[in-house]
Amino acid sequence: MDVLSSAQSLLESHARLISRVRQAQRSHRRQLRTLPSPPSELLNLPLVPSPLPSPSPSPPLPNNEPQPEPQYRPDLPPAKRARLARYSNYVPEEETIRNDYSQRYVDGGEWPQNWVVGAEPERRFEEYPKQQRLLSLKKESVDSHAVPSSYLPFQQLTSLNPYKFDVILLDPPFSSSFGWDELQALPIPSLAADPSFIFMWVGSGAGEGLERGREVLAKWNYRRCEDVVWVKTNVNLNRGPGTDPPTTSLLTRTKQHCLMGIKGTVRRSTDSWFVHCNVDTDVIIWEGDPEDPTRKPPEMYTLIENFCLGTRRLEIFGRARSSLRRGWVTVLAEGEEEHVQELIRERAVCVPDNVRRWEKDSWDETVKQLASIGGGKCVVPNTSEIETLRPKSPVRVGLTPGSGGVSGGVGVATSGGVALSVPGAVRNGRPPVVAPNQTAAANQLAVPPMMGTMGMGAMPIGVGMPVEMGGWPGMGMNMNMAGMGMGMGNMNMPMMGMNMDGMAGAPMWAGPDTAEGGMWEGGMGDGMMMNGMGMTMGGMGMGMGNVGMGNMMGMNQWNHGPYDGFQ
Repeated sequence: MDVLSSAQSLLESHARLISRVRQAQRSHRRQLRTLPSPPSELLNLPLVPSPLPSPSPSPPLPNNEPQPEPQYRPDLPPAKRARLARYSNYVPEEETIRNDYSQRYVDGGEWPQNWVVGAEPERRFEEYPKQQRLLSLKKESVDSHAVPSSYLPFQQLTSLNPYKFDVILLDPPFSSSFGWDELQALPIPSLAADPSFIFMWVGSGAGEGLERGREVLAKWNYRRCEDVVWVKTNVNLNRGPGTDPPTTSLLTRTKQHCLMGIKGTVRRSTDSWFVHCNVDTDVIIWEGDPEDPTRKPPEMYTLIENFCLGTRRLEIFGRARSSLRRGWVTVLAEGEEEHVQELIRERAVCVPDNVRRWEKDSWDETVKQLASIGGGKCVVPNTSEIETLRPKSPVRVGLTPGSGGVSGGVGVATSGGVALSVPGAVRNGRPPVVAPNQTAAANQLAVPPMMGTMGMGAMPIGVGMPVEMGGWPGMGMNMNMAGMGMGMGNMNMPMMGMNMDGMAGAPMWAGPDTAEGGMWEGGMGDGMMMNGMGMTMGGMGMGMGNVGMGNMMGMNQWNHGPYDGFQ
């Protein structure tokens, strides 16, 4: 009897669950039919079938087991008292229930990501004031260099050619009449600058979106480099357990993927004029728009603007109520242009000021203004404070700007002369500052004069040249030759070794007498150093070690303090 009673109760609960699911399905399909391009394939799917009628319920059996009385703890705060009354396994002193997100989803339908702290942009980095300051400065810089919002219908997409864009954002409206083949046929390659980035939403990952998305990016000459994920929450949309929209996947889908592609070559360490990396993360947590279930998180615009400094931004398949934005050209989805006119007449808050229809002449003038502001490039100018606060690429271990490689070469001449090179001090990428009361010797003896023995013989030559190259600011090369020995017979000419630092090119230090600020100027050979050059001609034996040449035919400038490593 106990088994029958339990089965009857389970069947009744299942019937109530099926009824709620069918009602939710009807409600969601009514919302989908209001979209400009309703997904007919989804709408044609059958509803969840109704369960078979249950037999008449059996009379309830008396429960003789004693029920534990709920604990009452007046010393606990209201939230903990509520958990204690609801969960039998809750221990207030241990807070064991707080990490049992799967059980909370089963009991109440709450998605685990609802409990992520600081997910809202306004609460981001509350414990990191420098990062908050960086985001504030980036927002001010982008807003001050943003052009007025402009739009055009999708049918006029080809009219944007031959103009190029630094960033392209797409949210394809897939339907029975628009699929991956139609998406691939768009003229994206003719609109993409070099270098440039593309961001394309490809779905929840349940279907073929991730694979086909990568294929389309490759057809457009983009390389997939990142994957931004939007994790949905249901803090306000939760209707209880078992009310999530039905899917054909094994797990409840609560995320959307946005593939990021790159065209051309962009190096995070040297191209900080175009990209600022690691300002944001690749995860966005957002509840969603209850009025438009297909809308993507607005934080995506901020993520793109913080990352790419290019000011020529294009969005394709935009919406009138959510896509018009300063600094962007919006290609509206079909049927959206008439909504824009209505919103402009109503002076809706979602429409930015001075929004206008895209025209070639005005865009030509806009591009010229952007280039004049960005020093010939259409980019948001960088500032010294942003440059100081933004995350940098780590310095490679073993590399010091201005020098590097193996030091202290030894050259041996077997015909009687021996030359040694003594490594000098390693330079740090800028000239040493000498106080007025100090004297710096221009030439220092590396080794005492050496006299080799006379000998007629062969001419043995031994050369070892490990070479290491690394970039300096501007144009430059670091080259190290450690250990170069050569011997020649039948010559006796005692000579001395010399340590030369910046002998060629008339080097000059211009600026204050401190290590901060100033500029190191010079012509060809600026920054050339030979940490020990010993030469003997007693049978002409010569040795060279640790020859470092930096910034040949160039100039090093520091305008904002010391140079602190590769970026």
